[in-house]
Amino acid sequence: MVKPSNSRELRKAIRAARRAVADPLRETWNDQICARILETPEYRASRKVAGFLAFDGEADPRGVMNQAIKDGKQVFVPLMQGKHDPLLFIEWFPDAKLEKNRFGIDEPIGDKDAAVAANTLELVVTPLVAFDENCNRIGVGGGFYDRTFEFVKPKSDGRSCDSGVAMIGFTFELQKQKLIHPNPWDIRLSAVATERMIYRPPDVVTSL
Repeated sequence: MVKPSNSRELRKAIRAARRAVADPLRETWNDQICARILETPEYRASRKVAGFLAFDGEADPRGVMNQAIKDGKQVFVPLMQGKHDPLLFIEWFPDAKLEKNRFGIDEPIGDKDAAVAANTLELVVTPLVAFDENCNRIGVGGGFYDRTFEFVKPKSDGRSCDSGVAMIGFTFELQKQKLIHPNPWDIRLSAVATERMIYRPPDVVTSL
């Protein structure tokens, strides 16, 4: 567990730590994380799955994405628009031709007009920089996922929001923090999968 002095230093330290993971160990961990997600009820129940194309040392969910296609599911990856716009999701295939966006992240070259909105998905395999056991998440700092999936947050009166979208973090155990104090706009994940285990919020019951 990295112990930072502030959020900026946390992001910097964790990104360096995950980049330093040796390739053979990285592949083993990726396979273990993928296996855990494939066993979840959220995966089994979903037909439209979003993954992401890893960069900067991120854990790589392509094993889930490849298996989802074999299982007859549709697979999507995020498509960035403007700085303050929500993400859209474009369909992905293993042989998709890719180009880098302005952040250096790969995106499929395809019909961008065919991209779908986040609320049409059922399972979102989610990248992150840090997480805690309560499934609070710290991202890269741009707020893209928080803006895009704002509709999954509990309502202001405390009632849960039955959005139909499950969000499971895909990450290495080394990115875990003892406690994250979320901001009001932060989205808490349905679960977090690491090479060690699946974490779920203690107050959330999975009924799928």
